[in-house]
Amino acid sequence: MSERQPLVIGDGGLLTSHRTRREMFKLMAAGGVAMLLPSMLAGCSDDNMVGPGEPGTGTPLTIDFARGDLAILQFAYALEQLEADFYIRVVNGLSSSGLSMAEQAVMVDLRNHEVLHRELFKAALGPSNDFTISTVYPGVNFSNRQSILEAARGFEDLGVAAYNGAAQYITDPGTLTLAGKIVSVEARHASAIRDLLQPNTTAFAPNAFDDVFSPSKVGAAAQGFVTQRLTLANAPSSFVQGPNNNG
Repeated sequence: MSERQPLVIGDGGLLTSHRTRREMFKLMAAGGVAMLLPSMLAGCSDDNMVGPGEPGTGTPLTIDFARGDLAILQFAYALEQLEADFYIRVVNGLSSSGLSMAEQAVMVDLRNHEVLHRELFKAALGPSNDFTISTVYPGVNFSNRQSILEAARGFEDLGVAAYNGAAQYITDPGTLTLAGKIVSVEARHASAIRDLLQPNTTAFAPNAFDDVFSPSKVGAAAQGFVTQRLTLANAPSSFVQGPNNNG
């Protein structure tokens, strides 16, 4: 990717077709997931998107919210790439991670889920809307159990808050259903990680309500791990706060 050419996500008539939505929900069905997951992991589990440089210093990557639901899915795709890449890194380094065998099994499960989420969005967006982020992990020690779990908690909490916040801008029922299915899984991930950090406590659900973040707040948080300069063009000017009033 040239450093001089900004990456602007293209138009996506593909996502607006009923045929595509039906195919996506077939993939979300339990049988389809069970059938597709091994082949997806075989081709994707060793991906490495770690790039040189500091966060936000590379090629511009623009997601234009004037494109409506398409932009929401592109935004989610970027976040799922980040989460999948993080867990791929963790799983590839399990032997030196300091994680117990039971915790390693959880990391493998989370890797599998996030890779599947990433590939679902990739398939829905199609080649004309595909893009690849490059990641860096400042402050994360992949050879330290505590550092891994704290980073995982941060990524999962961010994912939940991102989907919760983006839901208010989604207009298509199929897109909203897809987001709802995925955020429920992300919330379970967050609880599992919190329980590993503080087992046998109420830490797995510290608040009565999950956070709800605006796209701008989510983008700013994700930028700390992405080398491209993330730009949310035409980001929504209005935002309805969630119960925690911290979006």
